[in-house]
Amino acid sequence: MKPDVKRILTKLSKERVELSLIDNLMKQFAKLQTLGLESDMLQIANELEKRIPDYKALKNKFDDLAEKAKELGVDKMVNDAKDFSKGCTDRIKKIQKQSSSLKSLIKR
Repeated sequence: MKPDVKRILTKLSKERVELSLIDNLMKQFAKLQTLGLESDMLQIANELEKRIPDYKALKNKFDDLAEKAKELGVDKMVNDAKDFSKGCTDRIKKIQKQSSSLKSLIKR
């Protein structure tokens, strides 16, 4: 074989190997997507969101307790109830952020 033809065939052979590697990587990527990880992540996000109404209800109870304690003049209980109410609000925000993050990962 002439040197030019041999060089071209060698180069084509290397490109086929590279294309084959890319195909294999794409197949592996597709396989990972079908392992159910996305559905698991969505399920976790939904489970997190199911807790929000519980925290909202608890927050309302603490708010009511704070009002009643204020009427009775029990300042320590007012402060404690407000702290727990704020804790519920913070937890709701954290859950919403976590759920949103999981869902955004799924969309990628």
